[in-house]
Amino acid sequence: MSINASFFTMLQITDSIFPIGSYTQSNGLETYVQKGIVKDRETADEYLRSVLVNSYMYSDFLAVKLAYEYSKDMDIGRLIELDETLCAVKAPREMKDGSSRLCGRFLKLVTKFSSDELIYKYKTAIENGQCYGQHSIAYGSFSAVSNIAKEDAIKAYMYNTTSAIINNCAKLIPLGQVDGQTLLFGMQNLLQEIFINLDSLDVYDLGRCCAGFDIRAMQHEDLYSRLYMS
Repeated sequence: MSINASFFTMLQITDSIFPIGSYTQSNGLETYVQKGIVKDRETADEYLRSVLVNSYMYSDFLAVKLAYEYSKDMDIGRLIELDETLCAVKAPREMKDGSSRLCGRFLKLVTKFSSDELIYKYKTAIENGQCYGQHSIAYGSFSAVSNIAKEDAIKAYMYNTTSAIINNCAKLIPLGQVDGQTLLFGMQNLLQEIFINLDSLDVYDLGRCCAGFDIRAMQHEDLYSRLYMS
């Protein structure tokens, strides 16, 4: 029986305890809560469905897919261009900076596991100022060179993102753990629909996001009190 260690690698890099600091980011959710827009299970469900479809599908979820494909082609040039585009379409400074910090910590860890040339080139490009660094791109690239199946890599990232948002809701609203898990289970069909839709999207679809989420993320900078960095 052959052993496919890449599956366990995928579990490790998407685990909530993987120490890159993702728990410090709410990506604007904290603004919604403080303004009383997201305040209970029903409004959390509405927010979650909207942000996944109208924001993440056209930003980080799509970036994971594209980074995976470019990395399979060993195309560092397109990977850097993807980074520049994703950085440009992320208007809120805190979200841009937060993703860059997660990217740096992610690459620092995974380069201890792998000496792959493409990952090293991407890390060097960031250090040399050729691009900004985005976590979703680093994740997609590392998944590709680690031979994690493309479908598994994208779905695991989508699940991790959804779980993190619900965990933030549990802290901020606050939302009960049972309600949180019920919400997470209820997202399965939506996540499958998003995954199917990603197949028809390309780099020109990056940034087709709802401006409302960007505005709330920008307003986060001026909140009177904050638990999160974004």
